[in-house]
Amino acid sequence: MAAIGLMMAMGANAQYLNESETPFTEGKFYVSASASSASLAYSKSTDFALGINAKVGYLFMDNLMALGVVEFNSQKNFDILTTQIGAGARYYFENCGIYLGALAKYAHVKDKTSDLGISFSDFRPEAHVGYCFFLGRHVTLDPEVYYEHSFKNSDYSGFGLRIGIGIYF
Repeated sequence: MAAIGLMMAMGANAQYLNESETPFTEGKFYVSASASSASLAYSKSTDFALGINAKVGYLFMDNLMALGVVEFNSQKNFDILTTQIGAGARYYFENCGIYLGALAKYAHVKDKTSDLGISFSDFRPEAHVGYCFFLGRHVTLDPEVYYEHSFKNSDYSGFGLRIGIGIYF
């Protein structure tokens, strides 16, 4: 909640960068890479997580982006490996860089903590909120808070904080 409050406290006018149009106009593309680490993600299945993800997006309407994501996560010292792929949408509030998003993700989990070495597939919807802090005309620092729900086992549901670098072109 503190991260959300911090994001809302940042100035809204900084997003325009002295241009006549907002950075979130129709026709722009987006690529991003982000990370979450040991102290930034939590679920009942583990207290240590390390993850990386890549996102691509296209603003098909002003302030509305179609989004695709690929993720790799490791938990419990690489004993639980998760690969995810998904698609969703993100809405940018017009006067600032705050956004809300939702993703539908397919996950494949390989759990080596059990004696059998269990592998399973899972459907994991995600909701996230974040802020685009522009470092330059096209490059952003994107902190976001997320919640991911596992339909297979609620112990794999969790929340966390991601910090990424995004490029709008």
